[in-house]
Amino acid sequence: MVEKEAQSRPEVVELRKQHQGVGPMVGPAFVLTIGPVERFKHSRQVVSYLGLNPREYSSGGHQRLGHISKQGNEMMRWLLVEAAQSAVQYDPELHRKY
Repeated sequence: MVEKEAQSRPEVVELRKQHQGVGPMVGPAFVLTIGPVERFKHSRQVVSYLGLNPREYSSGGHQRLGHISKQGNEMMRWLLVEAAQSAVQYDPELHRKY
């Protein structure tokens, strides 16, 4: 049933073609969480929307970046981590790096 729904959405099909690790759960979840991608002018906005941007600690002209902010959708971040772990298994270059 989930696979059938994923195949019925062209944006999910395209996302799955372009990114290994994106399966029938992650694809629709990402598309539904993000909504119309046109509302984001830059990829930085998507990163921030999902809470994947680093926290910033600035004082006296010094800038330090910390852990991710985790201000966005917790389930979507979890699904993206799972997709990344799956992609590492299929791509030798990613496997070597991560």
